[in-house]
Amino acid sequence: MGFSFSHRSKVGSQVRKIAAEQIDAALDDIATSEDFDDTVHELRRHCKKIRGLLRLVRPNFPDFAKENAAYRGAADALSASRDAAVMLETFDALFKDESTETRNALRNRLEDNVRRVSREQDRTGLLDSFAEAMTSARQRVKHWTFDAQGFALIEPGLHDTYARMQKRFKAAEKTGEDEDFHEWRKETKGHWFQVSLFKDCAPDRLGARKDQLDTLGEYLGDHHNLAVLTEGLEALAGPLDRAVTKAIARRKDDLAQKAFALGRQLSVDSPTALVTRFEKFWKLLPKDD
Repeated sequence: MGFSFSHRSKVGSQVRKIAAEQIDAALDDIATSEDFDDTVHELRRHCKKIRGLLRLVRPNFPDFAKENAAYRGAADALSASRDAAVMLETFDALFKDESTETRNALRNRLEDNVRRVSREQDRTGLLDSFAEAMTSARQRVKHWTFDAQGFALIEPGLHDTYARMQKRFKAAEKTGEDEDFHEWRKETKGHWFQVSLFKDCAPDRLGARKDQLDTLGEYLGDHHNLAVLTEGLEALAGPLDRAVTKAIARRKDDLAQKAFALGRQLSVDSPTALVTRFEKFWKLLPKDD
């Protein structure tokens, strides 16, 4: 059925089926893996999709905390190599047209870090552990039970995730702090996944919103990567020189302004108004599969 609802009936069953399909896809990715880094990227993405789904049913799912922690933990166990690679990619994107002795030295540190992380990893063991965790999770999905049915099952989670996205946006706009941008990014991705789950209701209308949220997520993701790069470089090489610091700050400010402009448009509805609109879209789905 893909990562979306296909009809209005048996919503709980659809939630279980969507989660199971993501787990099965993750296990298949491991079975057919040819490149470790690409596989890790896909596995973490499957976990994020499931967590977005879980947040949609969170208020009506008694086992939310346990299940959410399981998928977060499985993804985090794979994060070291991805984080090291992203720091190098972010650095290269920022300084792609510049080559100085200082920047080359920093890049060498980042490359060494990627190699070090790779040497220290038991890649086969990591994938085996992830597969074991997903196999166990696959069995639990069949027994998920919810405290509501129909649209009432997903309405509170849709409302709350969007409301948190609004709140985090306002905090980031007010403070400009990296942590507030990171929290805004997490809630934006959560709302993006939930809009994806609704996309078959109104493909043209919701497809446009999904694309805009994706763009916002890219701005915020790049902003977060630059914050992580700063911390990583300081840990690897000590205090950064002024030119590097200014280049990172300029790029972060540019991304922030783009994110604010788009964030205002995507947060214009009240949570109640957004849920009311999505309920109307929901009713466009066929009643039965």
